[in-house]
Amino acid sequence: MNTFLKRLCILTIFFSMFLVFPITISFSATSDEGYSDGYSEGWLEGIEKAERDMAKGNSKNYSRSIPSDNRIIETYDLKTKSTKYKNAFLDGFKDGFKNGYNETYKSSDDDEDDSNEDNEEIGHAEILGLAMGETYGYRDHYAGKTNKWSRAIPSNSEIVEVFDLKKETNNYRTTFISAFKAKFEEGYEEGYRKAKFEPFENSIDQGQRDGEYFGRLLGNMYGKRDYFFDRDSNWERNLLSRAKIINDFSLFDDSEEYKDSFVEAFIYAFEEKYNDSYREANSNVSKLTYENGYSQGKEIGLKRGQGFANTDVLLGMPSSLLRYLSNEFEVTNEFELYLENDKYKEGFISGYNEGLNEGYIKTYQDLNYTSSLTKLKTQVIPISGGEIATDDNRISLKINSGTYYNDVAVSIDGLPDVHNLYLPSKNRFIKASELYTIRVANSSYQINNGKLIELSFEYYGPQNGGIYKYNNNSWTYIPSKISENRITTYIRPSSLNATNGMYAVFIDESFKNIKDIRGHWAKDEINAYARRGLAGLFSDNTYRPDSSITRGQMLALLSRVYNWNLNDLDKNIKELAKLEDYESMGAYKSLISYGLRHGYMSLYPDNTFKVNNKVTYKQVEYIMKKVTGDINFTWNNVAINMMQHKDTRCKSYNSMDNTITRAEAIFMLYLLNE
Repeated sequence: MNTFLKRLCILTIFFSMFLVFPITISFSATSDEGYSDGYSEGWLEGIEKAERDMAKGNSKNYSRSIPSDNRIIETYDLKTKSTKYKNAFLDGFKDGFKNGYNETYKSSDDDEDDSNEDNEEIGHAEILGLAMGETYGYRDHYAGKTNKWSRAIPSNSEIVEVFDLKKETNNYRTTFISAFKAKFEEGYEEGYRKAKFEPFENSIDQGQRDGEYFGRLLGNMYGKRDYFFDRDSNWERNLLSRAKIINDFSLFDDSEEYKDSFVEAFIYAFEEKYNDSYREANSNVSKLTYENGYSQGKEIGLKRGQGFANTDVLLGMPSSLLRYLSNEFEVTNEFELYLENDKYKEGFISGYNEGLNEGYIKTYQDLNYTSSLTKLKTQVIPISGGEIATDDNRISLKINSGTYYNDVAVSIDGLPDVHNLYLPSKNRFIKASELYTIRVANSSYQINNGKLIELSFEYYGPQNGGIYKYNNNSWTYIPSKISENRITTYIRPSSLNATNGMYAVFIDESFKNIKDIRGHWAKDEINAYARRGLAGLFSDNTYRPDSSITRGQMLALLSRVYNWNLNDLDKNIKELAKLEDYESMGAYKSLISYGLRHGYMSLYPDNTFKVNNKVTYKQVEYIMKKVTGDINFTWNNVAINMMQHKDTRCKSYNSMDNTITRAEAIFMLYLLNE
């Protein structure tokens, strides 16, 4: 039994006795703060003094080593403390010193005792002891030291210092040190032996891998060479001798383990690969022509497939290779394979079809994947506002501060080409962007709808391009401004709050600029309704925005905006024939019948409708309450909006009997329905 283990047993016995017979400590002092502080300091100093005495070979005598009261008072600055605290500290220090000294001191004739009465949690002490022991084992082996864990293990005081045990309870410290040391020995032995034997294992494994690699390399070469030089198969004829292998691969300076492993693996792999290569060369000769045709056909097919895929992705065509497959006769004629032998032709056609398939599918998928990545973006926009754009900057969204009252998640998602089924008529519209959906995840569902969101697309087309929103199974133009390389519109947050918005840019080839609205305050709204086919332009492509709107024109505008169903009005139209101005109604007869039937307008006292009479603000207010079903509608709200957002003062402020202009009528409807 070595000295360290015996001393550890004595420490354990003393510690156990201390736990069982704690009467040596004054319980009244233990409760005192001064006693507790003094005991902790004395216990640690007792350990340190015992370790010094043991190192010098001094006999066990704690009374010789314990400091005087004056030195304790001076060292721990007890002069400034109360008398009660000072006396308690001195008592605790002496008790702690005695126990720390006696527990640490080990004599050579102590018996081993593995008992441990303390059942505190010691898992972390064992983990730390095992890890440090293994580290020290590695260190000692590579330093050339003998395997001796007792030399490397830290002293008690070092363990206390390293793991900051000074402030722990006495029971915990003792248990920790005991568990740490037990596991340190185990870890040390494991680490020392790993460091000692792993190099041998690694050397053997590496030698086997390297020998096998070079053996296969040379076996492959000699096997093919013998076949093509018409020699019989005999791997031993070409095998290098052991001395030759060692010389050619410079194995002189390597370890014996590496060298033996290399040579054995080399010979085995050489034989195996030689035989495989000889037989392979024999069978490959008949395939050479076929494979040459196959590889060349596949290379051409790959390039052809890649080209087809690029075209389909660009045109938004669904993935389908069937439309490009050629039969054997077509491939033979296109590439003049009738000039080659049958094996080459057969190989070329097979390779061409495989390459075409591989090139098309891989390229189509890669392009689609890359395109999807650039068209997909999700970003959190804080309440202070921000901008989100796809990676290719084809579409961007700017949100002002205060639009949302909480952070929101905004997603831009480019739609797959299958959604092209929903594109407008190609006879009129040209698609000038991808189709995108925009989503806003707003946890509070509250917004400031007066803060407009800027939506912008990359654009290089003519002035009749515009941003459109997919709504009610049709595309609706949104007032758009074209600047250098961009086309921009402004949308209300409410249009994104309830449902996803689908947006795109189209060029309307049939649209012509309206001649008389340039610079007009309502040009955006008039332009939007004109491009939607709702405005009602005159034959000379003018709108006459500042002219007063007539009763007939008002009905026609409302009919287009609210999509009135003018069927089943024959009976009502016949009733109109009784009116004195029936003949002057012209094409408005159905609209007048509908308006009278629903109470939007009424006849004059003289039993006439007067289709060309102008509409007043007061009359518009009455009409819109009926049309919208909103009894709270007032023209004044429209006039205020004109003043705030268009810097235009409405004539209704002078008198509600003034007549509404054609521009004001469209502005009102745009305001109500966007």
